[in-house]
Order: sequence, then structure tokens, then C-alpha cells
Amino acid sequence: MKNVFLFLFLWVPLTGSLHADEMSKPAQDTGLKPITIRGTLVDTSCYFSEGLTGNDHDGMTRCGTACLNSGVPAGVLEGDKVYILIFPSKAFANYVGQSVEIEGEAYGDNLIHPRKAVVIGKTGSKPIQLRGFEMM
Repeated sequence: MKNVFLFLFLWVPLTGSLHADEMSKPAQDTGLKPITIRGTLVDTSCYFSEGLTGNDHDGMTRCGTACLNSGVPAGVLEGDKVYILIFPSKAFANYVGQSVEIEGEAYGDNLIHPRKAVVIGKTGSKPIQLRGFEMM
């Protein structure tokens, strides 16, 4: 019985310090990879249900904007692949159907947490404001 108590007495503090070490590891140890994608910003509801990529569709002006403002996730269509943005969709609501470039971290195969975003127009690029939306 003394051995069990001795084991627990030594093991519990050791596991606590191991857990603390895991918690203090920098983000790069999580296996996330930096990614930059370029494509068309879509509202995922209308894209996945009907293949629609613009903002005005189904007889509704700014349907994509309304979807993103209501909380539907934003996505970026790059070629045949859609990346889902893990971020409050309201930040992207005014850019549905436009070309964007997103820099961030990839989670799995098609989830991205954006760190920087720009809308690409005929006259150049314009930053998309992400600060202030993160905690909404």
C-alpha cells in the first residue's frame, strides 16, 4: 500500500508538469500549416445547395451578403475546391462573389482560419477588416 501512495505522490506532480509543458508549446507544434488561397468568396449555403457563386441569385439582390450576415459560413472557391473560413462570416459579407486572397492556417483538408484577407479588384487589392470580428 505504501508503494501505491508513493507512486501517486510522485506521479501526480509529474503528470501535472507534463500537462503544463504541453499547454505552453508554441502554436507551430500543433501541426497547422500556413496557407494562402485565391478564389471566389461564396456563401456556402447557396453554393453547396445550388452551385451559386455570385452575390445576387435566386431572384434576390445580395442574397450571399444576407446569408453571411445571418451566420452562414463563408467559403472560398479555388478551382474545384471550397475552403471553409473558420471566422465570423459577417467580416466577409460585403465581398460575396468577388475574388479574394486569404492567408491563414489550414486545419485538415479544407478549413482555414484567416489571419489576413484582401479583396482583389480590377484596380488592385483592398484589405478586408478582420479585427473586431474575431470574438463575435
